[in-house]
Order: sequence, then C-alpha cells, then structure tokens
Amino acid sequence: MKHFIAIAGNIGAGKTNLAKKLARHFDWELFQEPFQENPYLENYYQDMAKWAFHCEMFFLSRRLKDQLTIIKSEKSILQDRCLYEGAEVFVKNLFFNKHMDEHAWSTYNNIYQSLVALMRPPDLIVYLRSSTDRCFNNLQKRNRGLEVGVEKSYLADLNNLYEEWITSFKLCPVIVADGDRNDFKYKERDFSQLTEQISDRL
Repeated sequence: MKHFIAIAGNIGAGKTNLAKKLARHFDWELFQEPFQENPYLENYYQDMAKWAFHCEMFFLSRRLKDQLTIIKSEKSILQDRCLYEGAEVFVKNLFFNKHMDEHAWSTYNNIYQSLVALMRPPDLIVYLRSSTDRCFNNLQKRNRGLEVGVEKSYLADLNNLYEEWITSFKLCPVIVADGDRNDFKYKERDFSQLTEQISDRL
C-alpha cells in the first residue's frame, strides 16, 4: 500500500537526519528540502526584506512540483518539510517581523491557500519538536555557511509558530516526536518506538 508521510520541524531540530533514517527503515523514497537549489537563498540571508518573497516563492513552487510528483508516484514517499510549514511558520514569521509587506504576504497566502485546497494532504505528519536551545546548539555544531548568523531569537519565533500551527492542524493525523527527550539518531530504542507509532497510525 502506498503511503505519503511528511517530517516537519524547526531548523536544527534534527529533521533531515530523522527523515533519512525513516526512509531507509521503511524503504520509502525520500524527497528532501531543496535548500541548496534556491538561487535566492544567499541574498535572502543578507537582506531578508528585499528577497523574502522571491526566496519563499521558489520554495512554494518547488514544493508544488514535488507534491504533484508524489501524487503521481506509485511508491511510498517521505517528504522532508511539507507544504504547510513553509507558509504557516516561515513566511508568517517574515510577515510578523516586517520582512514581507502586506501585499506580498497576501499574494503568497492566496496562492498557498489555493494549493492547500487542491493538493492531497499527507497520510501522516511527524512533527519533530525540539527546544530552541537544542536547535541553536545543533546549528552551531553543523556550522553551515548560510546558517552562521542565525540568532536564537529567530529560532524561538519559529518554534512558537510551529506550536501554533501543529496544535490547530486538522488535515491529517500528526505524531509529535520529542527531540529533547529522545535521541532518534543514536538510540535504537527511541527510534524503534517511533517507527512502531508510525506503523500503528498508518
């Protein structure tokens, strides 16, 4: 039976490592976030107000493309970061912090809401909940060039919006995986318990 699962979570939560491990475990095809492919990303980190709309429209268009591929595929798919969190967390945060004006936000949101109405939701979302401190420490460890200037307050804002989004999300079932209390990368017991939860929910 074909399944469509999405992994959601803040920057530095450990989402990509978890997605890769789950994809291997279940033998699902992995759709990773097109982070490095975004041609606006470097400019975005230098001047968010100028490049926010361009950058986020690229991500939205790419997620639409991936979504259409997922729907047509006969394989089970695991998606690293879903359609919803881009808009409900990252773009909303840009708007709240005045890096995106009301006209740009309205245009983006109208397109997003139309896509939500048209697109099939995942069968399940696994939300990796991690504290701001954990996310920030993970960013410091991995030391990616574009993330060097990311401030803890920015991650805290995103975490708040993640909690608002996930508590009100009703389009499909959600499993909340606690990234602070569990070590899904190195502790097989923690990982096995999560895979059992996923299998039971599906």
